[in-house]
Amino acid sequence: MARALSASDGGRVSRFSATALQRDGFGKNPAFETKVAIIDNVVTGYAVYYWGYDTDSATRGVYLADLFVHEHHRRSGVGTALITEIARSSRDAGGRWMFWSVLKRNKGARRFYRRIAPELKDVLVCAAFGASFDRIANTSQ
Repeated sequence: MARALSASDGGRVSRFSATALQRDGFGKNPAFETKVAIIDNVVTGYAVYYWGYDTDSATRGVYLADLFVHEHHRRSGVGTALITEIARSSRDAGGRWMFWSVLKRNKGARRFYRRIAPELKDVLVCAAFGASFDRIANTSQ
């Protein structure tokens, strides 16, 4: 499903695998948590999220990294159920917010997310990957 999500976003093929899931999603210090949606004993969707902290509000919350529902189960409440479960789990653990990003060109996902929460108009998401990340990490002080 992670590969299907990457393909639908027009990106490179995801390197997320069963090995990466086992290595990074479990153990003493997991990098993320996962929720899955199952219909008739078949996994139909998943969400990956991790904890963060907002210094302005002095509150914890979660960043939704991935949300994917197989196309034939979209518009049936699966995505909403996954996000609702994450929000409830976060709130139960002291979280007060949820944040996610979506590609501007992904109009279907943007419509879905706008039904849940407004798009922030005054925030830009910046990211450093690969060479730009290495350049930052290698900057001498």
